Amino acid sequence: MNQKEFPEAIEMEKQLLSAMFMKEGQVVPEVCAIIDADDLYRVEHRLVFQAILRLYAKRLPIDYLAVEEELRKTGDFGKIDHRYLLSLIDATFTTARAEYHANIIKEKANLRKLIELSDVLQDEAERGEKSFAEIIAYAESQLSSWNRSTLPSKSLQINSYFANHLKSDIDNLKNYANRLTGFKNIDDQQFFSPGLYVIGATPAAGKTTFCWQLLEQLAQNEESCVYCSYEMSGLELFTKTAARRLFLRDKQTTLTAADIRRGSRSAQLDCVINDVANQQMNLQVLELQDESIDELLMRLKPLCFDKQNAPVICLDYLQIVPSSKESTKLGVDDSVRKLKKFQRDTNTTFIVISSFNRANYMQSVSFESFKESGNIEYTADVVWALQLFVLNSISPSNIADSRKKIDAAKKQQPRQIQLKCLKNRQGTNYDCYFNYFSAHDFFEPCNKFAENNRASFERKQ
Repeated sequence: MNQKEFPEAIEMEKQLLSAMFMKEGQVVPEVCAIIDADDLYRVEHRLVFQAILRLYAKRLPIDYLAVEEELRKTGDFGKIDHRYLLSLIDATFTTARAEYHANIIKEKANLRKLIELSDVLQDEAERGEKSFAEIIAYAESQLSSWNRSTLPSKSLQINSYFANHLKSDIDNLKNYANRLTGFKNIDDQQFFSPGLYVIGATPAAGKTTFCWQLLEQLAQNEESCVYCSYEMSGLELFTKTAARRLFLRDKQTTLTAADIRRGSRSAQLDCVINDVANQQMNLQVLELQDESIDELLMRLKPLCFDKQNAPVICLDYLQIVPSSKESTKLGVDDSVRKLKKFQRDTNTTFIVISSFNRANYMQSVSFESFKESGNIEYTADVVWALQLFVLNSISPSNIADSRKKIDAAKKQQPRQIQLKCLKNRQGTNYDCYFNYFSAHDFFEPCNKFAENNRASFERKQ
């Protein structure tokens, strides 16, 4: 067989990498929405591309010294001539045509894949050792591993999958067997593997606080975590951390997150601030305003390039994401479908906060509570619902009495909160219970609240 000249766009690759160094990596999300490292023709270009993504994920400056350090950490710096690396940075290319060049590079990469696959299929057919069905099954298994932007859907042949993918996919999933959320009651029940988790809550159940604490605990256990907030600022979330940790250090403290934001200080708080500042945690907040779901996922993709170490991401919250659809329900359906596809493509663990149907605020949570939130129950892998425990015993028919009991439950410190798992593709459904110290933004796992305690609470009302 004659030596083939594979399609490539080396000069465009150099120009694109140059653009990724500019303006604090401004075009990185745009580029990563189109290509992956493997789409680049030259090996050194792939290594530089991956180093840039690691820096971007850590929110570090993207410059020569930073890229050199990243390459040294992975042992790859010796594979690249430092003068060549400097030439990428010193190039005069602008960011204006980054998307155009990324698409050209993607097209060349797809053509190379097609040529390589056709050579293999031709070789197999000429050898005659495999049947036509076996060769087609192999072709399908290879095509299924291509970027989803190349193919409209993924086809898996059962015999080929068992032969080539089953063991490795199970081994990859086993890597998450020891992942801990930091909530022991959930860890005892839930295999917290990659998937789409949806959590809803009744008012005063603390869904944002719960999810923020969950991500912080995961980050303390060396997980990479991203909190996407359309509602709260980074300051508000970070002061929740400060208030919680202060409370754990000093149970007599009266300082709340709001007090801390207003400038209240103490010696204990200074110790907390110093401790967090010196702790190694990869937890970041994306402050969002008008970004659509597509724009959000484009920003997240550079943080998710490593499928073996994909981050845990929380979106707060679903109904507030801007959409061009004619109704909130259709907008939510569209967002959930795109979130699930992104989650599956990147192997992330995606937690999505959802609001509840107002008509269900005064009754125990169920799938009916999500009724106005699109088809969440069909798309999500796990559905959680947080509620005040007292909702198990009130009667929606007696509105005045129910409101009185709910108002009293909100005033409790700590509040009694129940987490109900309504759907779990990884196992059975379950209930977990928490003492929620709302003034200090802290959820404490506990045993089920005793029925006699609830009855005593109700008598006091």
